[in-house]
Amino acid sequence: MTLATMMAASVWIAGCASHAPSAANASSAPAVSTALSASAAACSGLAGKAIPASAIGLPTTGATVSSATLVGANDAGNANGEFCKVTGAIHPVDPSAPHIQFELNLPTTWNGKALQRGGGGYNGTVVTALDQVPFGPMSGPTPLAQGYATFGSDSGHQSPSNVDGKFALNEEALDNFGGSQIKKTHDVAVYLIDARYGSAPKRMYFAGNSQGGHEAFLAIQRWPADYDGAIATHPVYDFTILQLDGNALSKKVYAHQGAGWLNPNKVALLQREVLAACDGLDGVEDGVISNVAACRKTFKIAALRCEGGKDTGDTCLSDAQIAAVKAIDSRVTFGFPLANGVRSFARWPILEGGDWSSIFTFGKRAEPSSPPTPMTDFGLYVLSDPAVRYFITRDTNIDSLTFDPNQWKARTQHISKVIDANDVDLSAFASHGGKLLLMHGSVDTAVSPYNTIDYYERLVARVGKRKADAFMRFYIVPGFGHGTGTYIASWDSLGALDQWVEHGVAPKDLVVADAGANAHGRTRPLCEYPSWPKYTGSGDVNVASNFKCATH
Repeated sequence: MTLATMMAASVWIAGCASHAPSAANASSAPAVSTALSASAAACSGLAGKAIPASAIGLPTTGATVSSATLVGANDAGNANGEFCKVTGAIHPVDPSAPHIQFELNLPTTWNGKALQRGGGGYNGTVVTALDQVPFGPMSGPTPLAQGYATFGSDSGHQSPSNVDGKFALNEEALDNFGGSQIKKTHDVAVYLIDARYGSAPKRMYFAGNSQGGHEAFLAIQRWPADYDGAIATHPVYDFTILQLDGNALSKKVYAHQGAGWLNPNKVALLQREVLAACDGLDGVEDGVISNVAACRKTFKIAALRCEGGKDTGDTCLSDAQIAAVKAIDSRVTFGFPLANGVRSFARWPILEGGDWSSIFTFGKRAEPSSPPTPMTDFGLYVLSDPAVRYFITRDTNIDSLTFDPNQWKARTQHISKVIDANDVDLSAFASHGGKLLLMHGSVDTAVSPYNTIDYYERLVARVGKRKADAFMRFYIVPGFGHGTGTYIASWDSLGALDQWVEHGVAPKDLVVADAGANAHGRTRPLCEYPSWPKYTGSGDVNVASNFKCATH
């Protein structure tokens, strides 16, 4: 219970006890009223406040607070205690560029810390930062309710769709999406936090999933001194090559009038057969494939081949469909390097038991539309098409399936330099005590877990396992997709991060719960890569203590 909640409760009790309050009640009521009035005054005092450009570490023309509203602890729909909701805009240098819209939440009872939140997709809507961190505990207080000042932005453009890339036609908006908005929003938030409380945060954390995970990487790579810790899940850290890979695979899927397309029945067939071959390799058949390495040796897609290789129905795969699956299951290498020398994108987890009929993959269409239609067709096309149109070629009418990256080498390399966060040199972040918690689901069909494994392994190759372990942890959650899957992760990442930063207690023996609707409270150990949860052979299969983290 927050201080504000206790105050509100005391007022309610006093009102119910008697129409003639006791001396104690009479004296406490003005104190409560004074405290609430002080909070309201401190909050309203931020309305209209101007933040000078000199307070922001990157070029802007300053920022302005649009509104500052005190949200009561007992207000309808609020479970975050009493806080001041601040909204505003950071103004661009280019008058034709969009503003950066932001929200900052300032708890009346502040714990001295702040949490910046990342966005999703191509962004475009303000991250309110009122909720849990991505895949946080299913119950328990949000960061704001715990006393964190929380904030987020729309990354510097406005759109109701998070796959709308048109903003990238403006160079300043592109630069903001590429990371500058993170620093600008951070600096404005710190300025306003200091204005409200009289001091800057003693700790600053960042948490984000997907594009938000990308932004977490950007934050600690480009402005390491600004952050004490970060939580990155399913990070789109290699944005440019992800889109090149999506474009390359889309061409294979749509080739020959979509001969390689897998309809929902064929996707279900593939998932069912992989599970039948591999589900028990981790010691228990539970719809989750944890021993992925053994599965890749066990399952053979050739067993699903239609007789003669032609498409004869939903009980088998044609040669063209098998070729499409193998392409998705393969690393794609490009003819020139991107930022930090990256030239390839890792395979996708299509043979690990995941569902490839989601909006991120083949969708629910029996056959692809012609021409492809965003949000109803192949998910990697949906995400890569705006990048080709608006980021790289800036040709809004181009058919992205005809795009040849080799003809756009210089522009593609420029985009990679602006946007990508694939630098494995985190020494500046680690040297001042920064900590990173990195997590990815094993069957993520929107951001391949194998590409995050690539990043981790490059980092370990650079600094060694011992130094990496001193400041980061990397977890793979079997059965978890991009917020979906047969095991939907839920864990107290912020609590673990804060303990590590504040008290030097490194994460150990963590447990991840399944937040799925039919999970019935099952738990698993949260295993550090490359280990995975293996059933010990006895005890309840829904209890984490009956599993161990194994590598074989």
